[in-house]
Amino acid sequence: MLLIRHSIGSRLFYQTDEYDIHPKKDKWVISIKIPEEDAKEIIKFKEELNLFDVEENQKTWYYSSDANVEFSKEKYQMTIIADHKTIYPV
Repeated sequence: MLLIRHSIGSRLFYQTDEYDIHPKKDKWVISIKIPEEDAKEIIKFKEELNLFDVEENQKTWYYSSDANVEFSKEKYQMTIIADHKTIYPV
């Protein structure tokens, strides 16, 4: 499960089980299908996002220190390039 939260106050912006995370050099490309209205709200706060990939035995925290967030209206796809990753056991 992927959670997209506000870094201040931890407000939940979006939660999904349909997502992809792929390493790309020293970063991670996170892609999700998302309705446009939800995407607009996330983009408003793109400089203040925390992403959590929650699995059975661990939670992985990602964030983009340069606010690299894009949305494709044609594909209803949001792409976030994260440059930080921390893994926590659950």
